Amino acid sequence: MIGSMSCLLVASLLAVTVSSATTSTQAGADLVSVILASLKGQPEMSNIARYLEMSRDALAKELPLESSGRKLSYTFFAPNSLAFLRQMPQDAVDPLVVDDSLRNKVLTRHFARQRVSSDDLSKLDKLVMADAKEVALTRTAGTKTNRINDAEIQPGAIQLANNLGTVYFIDRLFMTGEEVNEAIRVHSVKNPNSGFGLFGVPPPPDAPVFLPKQ
Repeated sequence: MIGSMSCLLVASLLAVTVSSATTSTQAGADLVSVILASLKGQPEMSNIARYLEMSRDALAKELPLESSGRKLSYTFFAPNSLAFLRQMPQDAVDPLVVDDSLRNKVLTRHFARQRVSSDDLSKLDKLVMADAKEVALTRTAGTKTNRINDAEIQPGAIQLANNLGTVYFIDRLFMTGEEVNEAIRVHSVKNPNSGFGLFGVPPPPDAPVFLPKQ
């Protein structure tokens, strides 16, 4: 009787252990999940978090956690709310919502397939991003401000769980005005009667359409 109870107790403990391990694995089963967890409580990151969630599946394929048994690390340059306010249309459809392909492409541009430390930022002149395109890394003379292309990299960084990499906040979005305009144009042709304002909110009927410049 005692032996049977001992076996049941061991089996129960094993089940709890396996369940906990599975839950932990699932919680960080993809890079986006880990990044989103790191951005919780950061209101200025709400926009990029929304787009990351929408592209979770595509990014999981493009940015795997392992390759040939080797654990991979990444650096994510996350645009803050100011970046979206500067570059997103205010009185038209949200191009990153209506064009999945553009959203996936733009998000991928913000990743580097390596961990980039703050020391690297102060020394490197260029960096190859996940879309295989090079970006320039520069420093503002007389300050400790680092830039990636035209974007200012905010001080500090978030280190991702499970040693997956680093997140930096930036104040620009790696997306051109031409890409925005084309996504809006194509959507308007396919949906001539639709209209959305600030980040998906319908604008007044007489509101002008804003097409951001590059």
